[in-house]
Amino acid sequence: MGKFHVAKFHWSKMVWILSTITTVILIGASISTLLIPNQGLEMGTLIVMICILPLPIICFALSPRHLYLIDNSLIIKRWVGRVTIPTQDITSVEEADKWIILRSTRTMGNGGYFGYYGHYYNVHYGKFRMFATETTNLYLIRTNRRNYVISCTNKELITELQNKIKGMTKK
Repeated sequence: MGKFHVAKFHWSKMVWILSTITTVILIGASISTLLIPNQGLEMGTLIVMICILPLPIICFALSPRHLYLIDNSLIIKRWVGRVTIPTQDITSVEEADKWIILRSTRTMGNGGYFGYYGHYYNVHYGKFRMFATETTNLYLIRTNRRNYVISCTNKELITELQNKIKGMTKK
């Protein structure tokens, strides 16, 4: 195993606030609905509240946790599962600004609840998968198969990734 780099995804203040408030509301509303007797709730309402309870756990589990650059792979580690991008598939890594988040459409993504992740679409960048926990330190990674947007505060990891790509294109 060669040299590797690790970067922890840092939640922005906005992600912390949004995640905390939303979790408290979702869990509080569900639990209070289930625990308060004789509300005359319909069965449909009860089923919806039971389905809402696991939502915070699922969203948290899918949120990005660490970014690893190991040998020939860029690995996005989530609390449950990971996404591996072979470095030989990467064609470019470039800085992106917060407008890539703010002006993109979530096609099957999360817009701030434990991060910004999932499938997105942008007029300028096309379809991409996002794994970010802040609207700064964003990078667009273009590959042969699809595009990715990540947030990363470890500039050394990004520089090493760019150097790997430059080294592969010279061969």
